[in-house]
Amino acid sequence: MQSVRSLLLKAIPYGVVLLVSVWAITPAGLALEQRLGLDVLFKMRGPVVSPQNVAVIAITRNSARTLGLSEKLYQWSRQSHAELVNALSDLNARLIVFDVFFETERDQQGDQAFAQAIKQAGNVLLFSRSQKEMLEGAEMESFLQPYAPFAESALDVAPLILPKVPARVSRFFLRHPSFINVPTLPTRAWRIVSADNPSQQGLPDLSDARPDPLLNLYGPPRTITTLEFADVVNRTPRAQAAVENRVVFVGYSAADQPDQRDGFYTSFSNDRGLDVSGVELAATAYANLAEGHWLREWLPWQNGVLLLLVGIVSFSVARYSGPMVAAISVAGLVLLITGLIYAAFTRWFLWLPWFHTVVVMLPVAGAMGMWLRNRELFNQKRRLQWAFGKYLPRDELERLVVQQGLPAVRDYHNSVCMVTDAQGYSRLSETLSPADLGDLMQSYYHAIIPPIRQSGGIISDVAGDGVIALWLHLDRENAWQSLQPVVAQINQNIARFNAEHPGRELPTRIGIHSGEIVLGHFGAMDHHEFRAMGDIINTTSRLEGANKQLGTEVLISESCALSSDDSLRYLGRFKFVGKQQPLGVFTVKNVRDPVLLKQYRLAIMKLEAGQIEGALKLFSTVKRYYADDGPTGFAVQKINALIEDHDLELLAKGIIPFSSK
Repeated sequence: MQSVRSLLLKAIPYGVVLLVSVWAITPAGLALEQRLGLDVLFKMRGPVVSPQNVAVIAITRNSARTLGLSEKLYQWSRQSHAELVNALSDLNARLIVFDVFFETERDQQGDQAFAQAIKQAGNVLLFSRSQKEMLEGAEMESFLQPYAPFAESALDVAPLILPKVPARVSRFFLRHPSFINVPTLPTRAWRIVSADNPSQQGLPDLSDARPDPLLNLYGPPRTITTLEFADVVNRTPRAQAAVENRVVFVGYSAADQPDQRDGFYTSFSNDRGLDVSGVELAATAYANLAEGHWLREWLPWQNGVLLLLVGIVSFSVARYSGPMVAAISVAGLVLLITGLIYAAFTRWFLWLPWFHTVVVMLPVAGAMGMWLRNRELFNQKRRLQWAFGKYLPRDELERLVVQQGLPAVRDYHNSVCMVTDAQGYSRLSETLSPADLGDLMQSYYHAIIPPIRQSGGIISDVAGDGVIALWLHLDRENAWQSLQPVVAQINQNIARFNAEHPGRELPTRIGIHSGEIVLGHFGAMDHHEFRAMGDIINTTSRLEGANKQLGTEVLISESCALSSDDSLRYLGRFKFVGKQQPLGVFTVKNVRDPVLLKQYRLAIMKLEAGQIEGALKLFSTVKRYYADDGPTGFAVQKINALIEDHDLELLAKGIIPFSSK
């Protein structure tokens, strides 16, 4: 189950990468990319130099005022348009394209003048409008042609249709979407101009283009050379320079928002509310065709593959790198891919998905890679903490995790120490195979270590049959009150262990002492151990070993217990081999006979008062009645030996020395 869950977690990032790649090539995803990604690329590139092969003649209120015409621009007499055509012919315009629909007749004189001007110019292309009607439940689309005299005089007529996604213009149609044999106004204009140049006959450069290519906008409104209608009619010097040998598009194109009549929202619509006019978009489409600079785009599945590859690369880099390297690498990929997409956009006129690649895929895939890596590192850390928690305290593990190398500073503590030792271990180690001995000791450690760890103790060392444990937080004088249940649980566990392993019993002796230790990592080169150092360890070990001579199971030093503790039996003051200072020692009251305890206590009091003979006499009496009492037997034997050797210096001070470790 765990392996299945792990596989699912590892598969999730790839699933998300695939999901983003598929979403990006859906109609909604493509529309979002066109709305956001294309905008960013145009804004990064900014305006470019206006093409020199096209110009726009703007019909505006300014021109109306200059020429004394109505500010209702659509009510102008056709005489004014006739004058414009004549002026453009005189200024050597290459082609005149009207983005104005001349639907019906108006004043006869003006209409005749306009038709005559169109015919004389011989290079006028007029706008035709398409309309949709419902006939017998079916939608029918047809063309509305300009007023017949104008259409008959013109070089040709063509529609202009600009697709909106959903309320903005980013594309233009090469042909009418419902009539594939009918070119739109920009395409027809380009064909007419191309016909004059044998090297550009037909539409060879459009063979790989979509029916609705992306407009390669040149900039904000009026980036394409734009002239006032009045300036051209009046043949100003600027008009003459800007019109000669150019394709001229005539239509409504305002210089400010209140005058705007025919505007479309694009990537370059400005914050003053001024949009790009329809006639300027038509001129842009023509210039794109003439220069071959319309925006190419990959097929949706190709964009999906690109996103998939980018996502896998971003995820892999973040997944197999450290946090800092991953963050820098993902940021580098953002800059690199943005640069490549921008270069493709500006140099090769190729639109690649920027928004879904840079804004969505790279951060999402990178974040998932870093998340998965951090999750695995966390799990590894948790597993290591679990494993090394068997060897090191949790606080020390956390300290090792957050710093490099081993801590240079060691901790000093007043600590309580416990040392345990198993009787009969040497005999068993000689008779059992290493494997059997290992299994036996593993069970033995399960009896010793859990009570220690559950009480907050830390294991400083485990060697063979011995365990050294430390409590760093205990009040030394009242330590026995805390450790008494620990010792009781250990003894209970050992009794169960011995019952379960007949013939392989390991009775256990315990020593408890307190003092100052230094806790840290000790070793050299590539081997260190976390352990405690200090006299407390050695003394506790001697105390544990004294159990064998005193015939006891547990010995507690006076630094860990109160003399008033009724659970303890005071055994006297002892001096260990190699130690300078004597140590008061207690044991657990396993014997509850009040006479024994009282008489032993009186004998110790006499000894500590310097009454050696009286103490020996009382000890001998106790031994006569309680021959199995280990401390009494040891005291009698030791005092007799010291008297016989005339070594009474320590006895005179009430101290019983050990002659061996």
